[in-house]
Amino acid sequence: MNRRILISTLFLMIFSSTIAQEKLDSIKGKDNPIVFGDFLVGYSNTGKTAITVGLNLNYQLKNDLYTFRTSETTSIDKIDWFLFIPISIVSNTTTEYALLYGKRHVEDGLAYHFSGGISYNINEDVNGKIKTKDTFAGFPLEIGMSFFKPRKERFRIFYGLIPVGKPTSFGRSFGFKLYANIAKKSYVGLGLTFGLGWHKIYENEK
Repeated sequence: MNRRILISTLFLMIFSSTIAQEKLDSIKGKDNPIVFGDFLVGYSNTGKTAITVGLNLNYQLKNDLYTFRTSETTSIDKIDWFLFIPISIVSNTTTEYALLYGKRHVEDGLAYHFSGGISYNINEDVNGKIKTKDTFAGFPLEIGMSFFKPRKERFRIFYGLIPVGKPTSFGRSFGFKLYANIAKKSYVGLGLTFGLGWHKIYENEK
């Protein structure tokens, strides 16, 4: 839980500083940066059926994409119930921390990318009160596609219904991602992504 709080705090700090920088750049007539985070929910195959949830923090310079990725992939093998209360769970969870480098190409309101890198992984087996832990390195991969607004617009709140402020390059995205981790305990999966940030340079927009 402390790791998740630390990562969330890091996201907020980076986005806050980037918002301030965007305002300064706008005053000076400079282009906005390409910095965005995205949340993943996916189905994974670890040899068993598993669910993956994850967060990415991305920075793009020209066509080069730099990514910090963290995720948890969990398979539930068995649950023993007493009435409606689970009293024993057999599960396996792999937590991944990864750095990736790749290429990202933008076409109007669409972007696609492919990346690879290295990861540090923590695998935990839980069988009732018995818990075992293992750590190992891996080679993460991902291929993704995302959609976002093609031009500057006012940011919208309350499920995109109410516009606020002035037109901005900051906005939402959604997309699809094929991801994998080649390691001692490998997996491959496909998921949906939901992003927030600056997804392209809006240099020609006023």
